[in-house]
Amino acid sequence: MRVCIKLSMIFLLIAGLFACEQKKSQSVFLEKDGNLYEVNDHVSFYHPKSFSMNVTSENKNVIEFINDQEMIYYKTIIDDTDNKVEDMPALYAGALEQEGAIDVYYQSMTIESGLVCQEFTGIFGATGVKFKHLVYFTPDYSYMLCYQAPDKVYDDQIDIITQYLVSLVVS
Repeated sequence: MRVCIKLSMIFLLIAGLFACEQKKSQSVFLEKDGNLYEVNDHVSFYHPKSFSMNVTSENKNVIEFINDQEMIYYKTIIDDTDNKVEDMPALYAGALEQEGAIDVYYQSMTIESGLVCQEFTGIFGATGVKFKHLVYFTPDYSYMLCYQAPDKVYDDQIDIITQYLVSLVVS
């Protein structure tokens, strides 16, 4: 009897570990599960099919896709300053903090298209909304593909959404 209980417990633990690992490794097939959005001749990315374009956005310089409490948005900023590209991540993190973001962290990463981008994560303290911004800095432009959602939704979806964020192509 004790052997059966021990074997049952071991089986449940293994099944639980397998289920946790399976959730983490969900992969997205961008062409099947997403929609390609082309900003212009040289910028494109995928977004989930469940997100719809927000055509009522007041800011016409930002392209927004929403799904209930989640938002993915894209923005290009012309950089007419004399800032060096290597200084831009720290300046961007500072701008996020001025907007009320806390726990801002960033790191460099090479995405599928070969771009070396900066990945910014944090939370807006006043609202509790978490974010992940993928930003590609050049001397003349900053290309931003961003995701934000409430804490629980963010934690549940970020592994899947990251696969869409890294689909950014700037040619």
